[in-house]
Amino acid sequence: MDLSGAKEEVKKAADIVEVIGQYVELKKRGQNYISLCPFHSERSPSFTVNQAKQIYHCFGCGKGGDVFTFWMEYHNMSFPQSLRDLAERYSIPLPQDRNLYAERKRAELRELLFKINGLAADYFHNILVRSADGRPGREYFSRRHISQETVSAFRLGYAVNKWDGLIDYLRSKNISLDIGAKAGLLIPKKDGHYYDHFRGRIMFPIFDLNHQIIGFGGRSLDDSPPKYINTPETPLYHKGDSLYGLDSASKNIRERGLAIIVEGYMDMLVLRQHGISNAVAILGTALTSDQIRRLKGYTKDVVVLFDPDDAGREAALRSFPLFLNEGISAKVLVLPQGEDPDSFVNRYGADEFKELLKGATPIFDFYLDQALAHMDTGVDGKIKVLREALPIFMDLEQGATRFLYVHRFSEKTGINEAIVSEELRHREDNRSEGRKTSQLKERFFSDKDPRKYGTDLQFLNLLVHYPETIDVFKDKEWELIVSDPEIIKIIRVLMEQFPSGVNLDRIEEFLDSPGAREQIRVILMSKPFYVKELVDQAVSEFSKKIAKIKISQSISHAKTEGDMEMLNWLVKARRDLDLSNKGNSS
Repeated sequence: MDLSGAKEEVKKAADIVEVIGQYVELKKRGQNYISLCPFHSERSPSFTVNQAKQIYHCFGCGKGGDVFTFWMEYHNMSFPQSLRDLAERYSIPLPQDRNLYAERKRAELRELLFKINGLAADYFHNILVRSADGRPGREYFSRRHISQETVSAFRLGYAVNKWDGLIDYLRSKNISLDIGAKAGLLIPKKDGHYYDHFRGRIMFPIFDLNHQIIGFGGRSLDDSPPKYINTPETPLYHKGDSLYGLDSASKNIRERGLAIIVEGYMDMLVLRQHGISNAVAILGTALTSDQIRRLKGYTKDVVVLFDPDDAGREAALRSFPLFLNEGISAKVLVLPQGEDPDSFVNRYGADEFKELLKGATPIFDFYLDQALAHMDTGVDGKIKVLREALPIFMDLEQGATRFLYVHRFSEKTGINEAIVSEELRHREDNRSEGRKTSQLKERFFSDKDPRKYGTDLQFLNLLVHYPETIDVFKDKEWELIVSDPEIIKIIRVLMEQFPSGVNLDRIEEFLDSPGAREQIRVILMSKPFYVKELVDQAVSEFSKKIAKIKISQSISHAKTEGDMEMLNWLVKARRDLDLSNKGNSS
C-alpha cells in the first residue's frame, strides 16, 4: 500500500466528528455539527463540521479541510506526523518510504525529542524514588503531602544539583547531546560542550493531549530565584500553548462542565490528590488565549484562583477580555487570607474547597472590587484606575458587550461614562490599522451569505452538488457568466479533473490559492441552491444566459462591421430568447 492508499485508509477509519469532538464541544445542527472555533476568538459558533463529507470549515476565520488538516492545525504538526499519529490511533499500517525528505526529517526530530523527553523523565523519576541523590526531592514532596501514588501518576522527579547528571545518563543511552540541547534539556557552552539545564530542582513533566512529554517545569527547593524554570521554546514545547494536567483532566472537565485553573504545579497536584480532578495549572506565564481555546473544547465555565492583591487584580484584568472574547464564563475564587489551594485543601479538605467554589465571583466583578478597595477616591486615583482599565476595554470586541461593561465600570468607580467612552474613541482613532483591518475581515467572513454572490456561486453550487451538469456546460462558453477569478479556477478544475463529482482531498491539490480552497469548502458545506426537480430548469436558465451574452457580443460586432442583415437577425434572436425566458418564468 502506497502513501496515498494509507491516507485513504486512515480517512475511512478516522471519523472527523469523532476526532474533532475530542478537542472541541460539537453540537448537532441540521446536517452539520457546530462549535466555537478553536483557531480564532469568537462568541457565536461558526466552526462547522460535516460528517457526510468528512470536512470542517470555519465561516469566521476561513480555516478548514479534512481530518488531517485539523490534526495539523490543532497540534501544530506536519502532515507526515499527523498521518502517523492518526494511523497509529486507528491501527492502520503505513508504508516505510516517505515522499518529502524535509518533512520526514522534521517528523523524525519530533519523534526523537519525544523519546529524549521520555528518557529524561525516567531519569528524574528514578532519582527521586530510588536514588540516595533524590532524598531532597523526597523530603520536599513529603513536606507538601504529595503521595507516592501522585508521584507515580504524574512521573514527578528530581534533578540533582550537578552540571552533568543528565548528560552522563544521555551518553549512557547513546543519545546525541546536540539533540538533548534541541529538547531544551541541555545548554550549549561556547567551547562546544554542554551542561544540564535543570539542576537541584523537583521536576514536573508536561504532557500534551496525546499523553506525550513535550517539556518540563523545574522548581527550586528553597524558593531561591528563579523559583520556576521551564523548557525553552522547542519544536515540541511552545510557551503559552499548554496547560499542566489538561491531558488527564479533560475527561473530567467535560463531564463536570467546569475547569479550575490554578497558578502552580503543586496546587494542581494537591487538588487532584483530594479528588478534584478537573483542575489544571498555567505554566509559569500569564494566561493566554491559546490556553483558553484549549479549554473551551471541553467547557465554557471556568473558575480561576487569583491572589487578592495587586498582582491578582492585574492578572484578573489581563485575563478578563481573553475569556470574554472566547465566549467563556469565567469566575474568580479568592481563598482566605494566607491560604493557597495547596494549604487550604490540606487543612480543610476537598468538601470545604468545593463549597468555596460555589461562591466564586465573576471575573470583572472581582477586578472592580479589588480596584475599588485600593483606589484613592480623588481624581488621581480615578485616573489611575481608568488608565488601567482602558487597554482591557479596547481588547473587547466592540458592541453591546463592551458598552455594558463600560457602563458597569462607570457605575462602580464613579467615573463619568462619557469620559470613559470619549477616551476609548480617542485611543481607537490613534490605534494601528492592523486591528481594525482584522476586525473588518472577521465581520466580513461571519456576515457573508453565499446566496448574495449571484450567478457565480449559484453556478458553482449547481456543478458541485449535481456533477452530471458538468458535461452540459463543458463545451459551452460558461466563462461568460462567471466573473470571480477564484470561482473560474475552481470550475476549470471541475471541468478538467472531476467530471463525475468532487473529491475534496484531490481538488485542493489542483487549487493553488487559499481563497479557491476556502470557496470550495464553503460550497461543499452549504446546501444545494436547487432541489432535484429544478435542476433541469437551472441548466436551461444558465444556458440561456450564456446564449444571451453571446448574442449581445455578436450584436456589438455586427454594429462595428455595419452588417445590417446579421444585426437584424441577431436582434430578432435576442427578442425570441427574451420571450422564451418570460414564458418559462410564467
